[in-house]
Amino acid sequence: MVLSVLGFNHRTATVAERESYQLQRRELGEATLLYKRISGVGECLVLATCNRVEFYRVDDTKGHPGQEVVEFYRQRGVDEPEKVLDFAYRHVGAGAARHLFRVIAGMDSLVLGEDQIPGQVKTAYSAACGVGGPGKVLHKLFHHAFRLSKRVRSETTLGEGVRSVPGIAAQLLAEQATTGQTALVIGADETTDVVLSHLASTPVRPVLLNRTWYNAQKLAAAHNVDARPWEELIDAVAESDYIFTATGAPEAIFHATMMGDRTGRPLRIADLAVPRDVDPEVGTLPGVELLDLQDLKYHLERVADRRCDALPQAQQIVEEQVDAFLEWLHAQVFVGGIEAVKHDMHEVANEELQRFKGSFHQGEMKALEAFSHALLKRLIKVAAHHFEPDGVPTDTIMARLDPAALEVVGNGNGNHERAAKKLSCREKRQKRDGQEKKRTGGDGERER
Repeated sequence: MVLSVLGFNHRTATVAERESYQLQRRELGEATLLYKRISGVGECLVLATCNRVEFYRVDDTKGHPGQEVVEFYRQRGVDEPEKVLDFAYRHVGAGAARHLFRVIAGMDSLVLGEDQIPGQVKTAYSAACGVGGPGKVLHKLFHHAFRLSKRVRSETTLGEGVRSVPGIAAQLLAEQATTGQTALVIGADETTDVVLSHLASTPVRPVLLNRTWYNAQKLAAAHNVDARPWEELIDAVAESDYIFTATGAPEAIFHATMMGDRTGRPLRIADLAVPRDVDPEVGTLPGVELLDLQDLKYHLERVADRRCDALPQAQQIVEEQVDAFLEWLHAQVFVGGIEAVKHDMHEVANEELQRFKGSFHQGEMKALEAFSHALLKRLIKVAAHHFEPDGVPTDTIMARLDPAALEVVGNGNGNHERAAKKLSCREKRQKRDGQEKKRTGGDGERER
């Protein structure tokens, strides 16, 4: 019984590379059914967020799922589906569990600590459950993930401040907004709901537009803003100073011919959709500033930097949850073997304690018994890890001490390399500490 995940995200591929392979959340039930039929596995789940698509599975083989994901996209009509493996990653066993826990904790997001991720993971899980995708192992894995998400957000500062891509986009675009300006918000879903919430604290006047008029009215009423019908899109664009778009359209809905002359009235656009809603040519027009998710990634560095200090604590919670899940998993898979090992080890420990009993005082004996039980617990946990699947990469090197210190990417075939990255959180902390030592003269006192 092997747990694994194969996927791609904003770290391994650009928006342009990902958009042909992106799945919308409304498609996840159908996607899980298709992947289960192609792979023939007993359990599977397809997860999609704005910045990732991942295929979770549990099966009895050590075969590689890459070609099955290629076939999945081939049957969906994607051109050159094999290219997905050029930027895919894979995690197996403990690595797969650890990866999911980091995802739902917001540790692997475009915005560190992003708060939309737990809801998106729950949506994928519910969709998969609706078509019979998960089984005993994936049910347990995802319920562990939901518990971990609550712990990270309640016990660490990882999620303080603005915690979502749409929230950051609203903050970034409208930071110099003035009274009388208009922000056109296109789409009626969780993303635009967040945008409208953040725009409420700015002086701009939001206007909501959506292809389905009922959904536009419903969301607009919840935020007390105006709604306009889809047929008025071009007029609404002409009257707007800001545009936030996040539809599920399969191709661009904005083209250069729709923009008109913006020289005298600048227009700032945040394209939050994958595939992109806005043709990149729009960003070359005079007076138009266009930011897509790839552009926003670079603006978000300052937010991530402030939250780096919370990563070690969050990772410790992740490791505790990984250990808890593995203990359960090993008990299911190797119930006879693990239980026999535990029984024999306890028997040996008790025999040795009795043999040395006469050499210790009663108080010392109690301490020795406590030490023996604690040591056994640790040894059994170590022994259980040897039941992890072999012959395949069981983890990446980014796991334990500082999850943001390294990033591993691969071609989906298990050949991982250390990517050339910007400064990691660990490196930023070391650089900051070094600068602080220089500033204070190295002894903690400010230089005079």
